Amino acid sequence: MFLVAILLLVIVSMGLVVLSPLALRALDNGDEVDWNRLSNIGETYGAVSAIVAAVALLGVMVSLVVQSREARAARKNARRAHHVELMRMAMDDPRYMECWGPYLTDDFAAEGQYTYVNLIIAHWYSEYEVGELPDILLRATAASVFASAPGRLYWRNTGTFWRDNYSGRRVRRFHRVLEETYQAAIKKPASTPPVPESSPAPSPARADRRWVTVLTAAGGGAAVALMAVRAIRRTLRRH
Repeated sequence: MFLVAILLLVIVSMGLVVLSPLALRALDNGDEVDWNRLSNIGETYGAVSAIVAAVALLGVMVSLVVQSREARAARKNARRAHHVELMRMAMDDPRYMECWGPYLTDDFAAEGQYTYVNLIIAHWYSEYEVGELPDILLRATAASVFASAPGRLYWRNTGTFWRDNYSGRRVRRFHRVLEETYQAAIKKPASTPPVPESSPAPSPARADRRWVTVLTAAGGGAAVALMAVRAIRRTLRRH
């Protein structure tokens, strides 16, 4: 919006510059020209030109600052994307997970969950940093993650790291929101994943009936095979 206002101001100023000769000519009273007055107007016109040049220079500076911020954000997003790819490789293969140092959990499955929570919170911060994730939505999402044991384990181990190793007003507020949500969440027991339903074991009577069916089918098949063998022998004897 600021750049648009500067652009409009520059356009209006250029229009005034173009129309200024007509305005000076209108001040001419026929044969007699008040050169002192026109000189004063010309000096004022020079001051206006200096102001227009300063405004244009300010617009260029603002544009360069915006472009620099966009380039820095693009580099940061590229680094984050590369980090996510490395974490995905580690989550898929224990050999790569070991390259990141000793496990902070009991086994590879739990370590994969720990790493995944790290990616979740890093994504939250990237959204929060640019203002795309408001406090109320951050609290609601964090409450859901901190209701689980993996989420609590991660923040218990790394909450102080976020507080001590990142500077800035936004990251301090981000840490405060997550810490308050975590402290409220641990007052309740951690949620547990649903246990998959297992098929019921067959009853003894049903198992006995299955064996009877299998034996009957086997006996019938053997009888048919025996009858076929006898028929073939009789045919061979006749010939």
